[in-house]
Formats: sequence, C-alpha cells, structure tokens
Amino acid sequence: MTDEDGKPVLDDDGNQKIGYLERACPRLKERTHGSWYYQIELERDGTGKRKRAREGGFATQTEAAAKAEEVWRASKAGVNVLSDETVAEFLARWLKKKRTELKRTTAHEYERDIDLYLVPHLGALKMRDLRARHCQGLFDWIITDNERRGEHRTKVAELKEAADAASAAWRVAPTGTPEEKAERARCRGVWTAARDEYLAQRKKLKRITGPATMVSIKATLSSALGDALKEELIAKNYAALVTLPKVTKPRALAWTAPRVARWKRTGEKPSPVMVWTLQQTAEFLDFIVADRHFPAWHLVLFHGLRRGELAALAWDEVDLAEEVIHITEQLVSISYEVHEDDPKADSVRDIKLNRDSVMLLKAWHKKQAAERQEWAEAGVPANSGNRIFTKEDGSAYHPQFFTDRWDRLVELSGLPPIRLHDGRHEAASLALAAGVAPKAVQAMLGHASMRMTTDTYQTVLPEMHAATASASLDLITAFRKAEKAEKKTGKKAGKKAKKKTKPQAKKAA
Repeated sequence: MTDEDGKPVLDDDGNQKIGYLERACPRLKERTHGSWYYQIELERDGTGKRKRAREGGFATQTEAAAKAEEVWRASKAGVNVLSDETVAEFLARWLKKKRTELKRTTAHEYERDIDLYLVPHLGALKMRDLRARHCQGLFDWIITDNERRGEHRTKVAELKEAADAASAAWRVAPTGTPEEKAERARCRGVWTAARDEYLAQRKKLKRITGPATMVSIKATLSSALGDALKEELIAKNYAALVTLPKVTKPRALAWTAPRVARWKRTGEKPSPVMVWTLQQTAEFLDFIVADRHFPAWHLVLFHGLRRGELAALAWDEVDLAEEVIHITEQLVSISYEVHEDDPKADSVRDIKLNRDSVMLLKAWHKKQAAERQEWAEAGVPANSGNRIFTKEDGSAYHPQFFTDRWDRLVELSGLPPIRLHDGRHEAASLALAAGVAPKAVQAMLGHASMRMTTDTYQTVLPEMHAATASASLDLITAFRKAEKAEKKTGKKAGKKAKKKTKPQAKKAA
C-alpha cells in the first residue's frame, strides 16, 4: 500500500501494509494471476435481513463454483453456513454444557477423546466445512499410527534382548590378565551403549489405540455432532458414516489344566478375562481366609461387587437382620483423584447376602469397632467415617488399594491370575452353575440386560462341561435300559399269553 505520493504506508512495526486490489487489479485478465471468489445470496432470515456467503482463494473458477454449489446445498439443508465456529471451539462449548448432565467418568472419557484425538485432527476445521471424509480420515490415521507404534514396540523388544545379551557377555567375561580385563571393559562398554539406546527408545513408547478406544472416540464424536446437527451447524451426523475395525469383546475363559500349564510355561493369559474353576476358587478362599479384608473378597466372589461399590459401601446401607446390602454409591478414581458418584445405570440395587457373608460382616463390624477403640485408648483420634472397609484408624481406602491388594494375594497364592473385576465374572458363573435363575443373577450384578449377564459374564466352568457331557450320555443310557426292559417285559408277557390261550383253543375245537 502506498499513499497519494507513492510512499509506502507503514504499520506500527514499520512494515509496509498490504492491501487487496480485488477486481480493480489490472492483471486480472492474466490466466494465472489472482484467485477466484464466490458469493451467494442466501435466504432471508426471520427479520427479513439479506444474507450472503462469500469465500475466496480458489485457484480456478471451477473450484470456486463447486464450493459455491456445496455451500448452497448445505444452506438449503438447514446448515448455518455463515458460522465461523471451528470444531475445537464447538467441542469446548459442547463439553462445558455436557459436564452438567454427565457422570464424572463419562465426562472424563469425553475430555480425553477430545484433547488427544478430536481437536488435534479436526479442531482447525470450521464446523460448516466438516464432512464424513474428515471424520474417517481421523480413524484411518489412528490405524496407520498404530502400525508405527507396533513397529516401534518390536524394535524396543529387540533392543532389550540385545542389551540383556550384552549384559550377560560382560558379566561372564574373565578378569585375569590385562588382555582379559581390557576385553571385559570393552564388553561393558558395549552393554552400556546397548542399555542407553534401549532406555532412550523405551521412553518414546506410546500405547496402541485399541478398537475399544476407537469405539469410544467415535461415540464422543457422534454425541457432539448430534448436538451440532440440532444447532444446524452441520447437515448430518458424519460420525455415523465412519467405518471402524471390528471389535470382538474378550470372552471369559476358565483356567483349565492345559491353560494353566501353558501359562506356567509362557506367562501368557489365554484371554484378558479369566475365571477360576471351583477347585481353584476354593483354594484361593482357603489361602486368603486370614487376610484382614477377607469379607471384601467374599463379597466380590459371591455377590459380584465392583471395586468402586466395594470402596463406597457404608454401614448405613447394610441390613444384617434382613441379610441385604443396598448399592447406592461408588467411588471413582479420575487421574487418581477420588470422587463420590452414583453407580452405573441400572446398578442401584439390593443384594441378598448368603449366610457366610452375613457372618463375616458381623465379625468385621466388631473387629472394626475394636480397632477404633484401640486408637482412641492410644490417644489418637480415629476417623469417624461410616465406610465398611477402611484402614485401622477408620480412614477410607483409595479404590486402587483393592486392586493392588487383590493382585498381590493372587500372586502369593500361586494360582493363575484373574483380575479383581474378573471376580464379578466368577460370581456370575458360580451362581448360574448352581442353578440360580439368570434374571436373579442379572439383578445381583446390576446389568441393564440379560444378554450382558449370560453372554459376557457367564463362563461355562469345566464342572458344567462334565455335567453336560454326562447328562447327554446318561440320557442315551437310560433310553437303552428302558428299551431293553420293555422288550424283556413284552417277551415274558407274550409267553404267558400263549400258555393261557392254548387250553382255550382246544376247548373251542
């Protein structure tokens, strides 16, 4: 830009300002000079005010015309094509509104998906420009990035093997002669370099984004775009058009003898979700009977309490006379910070206790009172909280304590590993194997559907397999015995009939 005298017009920093000649540019007739704009007269709003959509920067007239057509169609579909709100701005506004109606854990998952995936890949786009191809591109990138991360993990594993081999070579190297000492020093240098490279690459390891996480990301995006559709910021919910890798829910398997043998040999679990056989469960109960929190583990294995429900359970919600506990609250951990929250949907429930659970809770109540009395006599004020499973001074545990303690007890028991949450699967399998009605088991676990209980949580224990096989064989065996007895009975009856009819025949003759 220049003034009337042709001198440069400067900004506050002393740089020459730039202006746009637009249609007044004398070089517009040159084919490769300038860029194309479009302008559309849109339908008037409720006030009767005229509205125009205008955008430039297109290299050719064809590109500008195609964009104009696209914007026109979006406008006719009800999209606010004049909004300049970006995806990042919309998601921030949307999440702020949703926090008031979501559970803490759900809001945390939404925030994680938005911060780690949606904003980095879609945030710069304007909402009016968002299309299905952009959403699909996000998940295509995740899949490709997973491949890179997998290759990096393989590389780190190879570096670890190399470092271990170098360490072993250094440790067995002799130290007698000067030559041997020099060789040992060289081996140590090789090991140090291999170790440093391994540690450096290990720090760069990134978790692979699994299919379940991709489903969560899609659900977050779909929820957000559903509200954007209501606000007429987009023409359709493009998340619904995204194709993801197939998700197969892990199947709960029982720790049979062959699986245990393979685990001992390789250290690998056949499935992320495992349950014990009846014998293994009995062995674990016998092993942990002296543990201070045995009543808690008993509730997990026989009544299927979740970790958060176990940590939040209060004496006010226990009716030992009626042998019932009321699940009305849970403790959730978000970035290790504990929050009180409502249970999951359909999980506010009453659980009928078995006789051993009642006995254990009564004994635990007396033990807890005695522990607090000891603290009081020692002059240390005990925590007056009403939680059932607490420390000796009455203070509540972090939910992670139950997971860590469970894992340690399982490890010490020598039994094949199952997670604390697998205890819910164990409770369901034991109850269904004992002949409890599936609907009752569903109510005990707090599931919204019977399918979740029978398909996901029930595991056919080896004892049930044996009973099924025996039942089928017994059915055939019983049939054969009945058939044989019928033939034998019919033959004898026939002989008796002949003996009776012979005299009658002679008499008739």
